[in-house]
Amino acid sequence: MKQLLYISAIAVAALVGVSSCCNGPKASFTNDIDSVSYAYGTMFGSQYSNFGDTGIVVPEKVMNTENFLAAFEAAFKKDSANLKMTPDEARNILNDFQMKMQREMEEKMMKAAAENKEKGEAFMAENAKKEGVQTLESGLQIQILEPGKGKNPTMDDKVTVKYKGTLIDGTVFDQNESAEFPLKGVVKGFSEGLLQLKKGGKAILTMPSSLAYGDRGAGQNIPGGSTLQFEVELLDINSK
Repeated sequence: MKQLLYISAIAVAALVGVSSCCNGPKASFTNDIDSVSYAYGTMFGSQYSNFGDTGIVVPEKVMNTENFLAAFEAAFKKDSANLKMTPDEARNILNDFQMKMQREMEEKMMKAAAENKEKGEAFMAENAKKEGVQTLESGLQIQILEPGKGKNPTMDDKVTVKYKGTLIDGTVFDQNESAEFPLKGVVKGFSEGLLQLKKGGKAILTMPSSLAYGDRGAGQNIPGGSTLQFEVELLDINSK
């Protein structure tokens, strides 16, 4: 399915390229076939219009639209005399190209993650100098603002927490006034920090990517290799 979507996205990219360079073909409607043809184009274009934002189509790569249209016409008309490759050969070429693009994307992500980790290390070195900041053996930095009262949670507990998560540049990627979750179900740095608090406790947790989302990051908001900082308040401990 992914391969089919990839191939379809490339085709759409080519057609969009042709339309943009030539101001698009002029549509005419004189009979049912004209309308049905335009309807097919509308449906196909709408279905794949957002593929450019998914990473399936790599913007840096340029499509040879003349080759695309020549092959499309020959294949569509079953003109084997003018078709330069078989469908199996075409499939192999596209598979190889897709693997190449995946490798390039991986290399780009790893490079960005390494740069983010370097920036994070510098940030944490400065953060460690702040009054009240403790660096635990794992590398987690914790600044306890209020220790709270009562017992500490355990890894078997569920907790209710108020929190705000930011990147080192101050960008807020997540926040919640009251969220309940098992301590085993969150990133290591977050759970380790909450284990140091009692009910009502407040702290600032600063964690390297190794205690957060690693080199992969998380979604669109947390790039790979990101050092994260959380302002947390332990509202309640929900023991079994």
